Amino acid sequence: MENTYGEYLFEATSELIMECLAGISEEDVRDSSDYKVFRRGQEYYQEGMVEDFLHNIANNTAVATVKGTKEYRIEFYLEEGSIYSTCDCPYNGVCKHTVAALLLIVHEGTDNIKTFAHTGPTTIESLDFLKKYLKSLSKKDLVLLVMKFAPLDFVTEVQNREVPGTDAEAIFRKTEKKIRKFFEDDELLYDPEGMEKALMLQLNQLKGLETRIAVEIGELILFIIRSIEQAFNEGYLYLDHYYQDDYFESEAFCEYVIAYVKQLPFKAKTYYLGQLDQVLNEMSYDTFYTIEESYHRFFLEPERPDLRSFVVREAALPVSLVSRLYEFLEPELDTDEREAMLRIISKTKQEHFITLCRLLYEQNRFREILDLIKEDPDGRNHLGDFQVAATYLEVAHKLNLNIDEVSEEVAGKCPRASLLQKIKTLKGIVGGRCEEIVRQQDPEELLTFYEEENRMKDALALIQEPDLFYDEVAFAFFKKNRKHFPAETESFLRDRIEENLKHTGKNHYERIAESLDLMKQINSERSRQIAEEIRANFNRRRSLIEIIRGY
Repeated sequence: MENTYGEYLFEATSELIMECLAGISEEDVRDSSDYKVFRRGQEYYQEGMVEDFLHNIANNTAVATVKGTKEYRIEFYLEEGSIYSTCDCPYNGVCKHTVAALLLIVHEGTDNIKTFAHTGPTTIESLDFLKKYLKSLSKKDLVLLVMKFAPLDFVTEVQNREVPGTDAEAIFRKTEKKIRKFFEDDELLYDPEGMEKALMLQLNQLKGLETRIAVEIGELILFIIRSIEQAFNEGYLYLDHYYQDDYFESEAFCEYVIAYVKQLPFKAKTYYLGQLDQVLNEMSYDTFYTIEESYHRFFLEPERPDLRSFVVREAALPVSLVSRLYEFLEPELDTDEREAMLRIISKTKQEHFITLCRLLYEQNRFREILDLIKEDPDGRNHLGDFQVAATYLEVAHKLNLNIDEVSEEVAGKCPRASLLQKIKTLKGIVGGRCEEIVRQQDPEELLTFYEEENRMKDALALIQEPDLFYDEVAFAFFKKNRKHFPAETESFLRDRIEENLKHTGKNHYERIAESLDLMKQINSERSRQIAEEIRANFNRRRSLIEIIRGY
């Protein structure tokens, strides 16, 4: 699925998913999604795009299928007292497919929802049936089956393992020549997707030869990476689309590189890794980020002790290389080695700096942590990271420093609602000066803090300050808190409608429509009156009249 984590929908009212879904209203669905997304989801529901809605009683989930540009699968589940959903469409947030499925429940109820019981993936998804079938075959039948259906890449790999040495070199020279020509081909250089396909087609011709011409393949990989960097610098392998940027990225190539390095003998592996690391550090783009973050995959578990000895022994290793290997090495290191290594690599990644602070904290070396955070020779703002800022506050508290002064200092560097919560935990209260500092630097964080603390009067006063928040932030606040502040919400919506009527264009008209939509939930009569006034006074704006149709 594209969405790795589920989207929050509502607070749960029961421990059973269907009881929770049965209790939702259209208003709840509106609140969980953006206005435009709700409207599109409503259209999907009305057009009958929700094809299936099933209840899995075995794992307390509900699954819906919604037809769009293709069929999308939505799953609803409970976690920590809330209802979440996932959809395999690429939209980041509660999508129109989810809205359509929820509206089916709202308008048609749950009586006709079919149930099934499955504790895991379906038989087809898990391929258990295939595994059982294959186990039942004789060795002869399996051989015939593999020969019949084996992918071409697999056949090539097996064949390459048996070719004579001179043939292996000939295959490599032919492949290398083609790949080098790719970077002279303007048509390919302007086609990132085509370049990936062409590269992988040729690299797959070398599978099975890795142990026989390892040096040559390694040099070819470095050539490809350098050539892609050069192409980027010259404006190739990068297409600027209206909606998104498309540039050369290849998970297949990254996995090919990882597999190549992994199969090298330990000594050759560490030598090549130094070369690879240098080339990746010369890159100005993050197109090979997968390789950079996968150094731990290059080594097998039995190689961990040897790698630890190598890194500890070789003092001249690049810091970037040690940094990328640290997580894999850590279980083999003693406390002194961990500290020594972290002090070197803490400049490369903030997570290493945080790990170093945590290590010192475990040893009650509070003063050293304080100095480490404050006296960075490179002038980095470590306190801008919440974890560092929280540690700094805890250390100051342990050392009995003036916590008011420290809190104000940290609030200026890390103006976050979570930091204000940390200050409150340590002090019992958050001073007005700290709140003012956060208000000046990031008022949305202060608003979040007020809402988390249920200081709703303070939140209302803050949101009503002129020119402090973007329109979208203010609208979201009143939408969420309309029941707390119905009169204030109605006043805000009237002003918002009047302001957007001064302008023309789809965006302004949609703001008017979503304002009427929200006002309808507070004062339906007033919403109708305003809609009638707009139709009477702005009837020449046909797009506006069309978009507020129904109010």
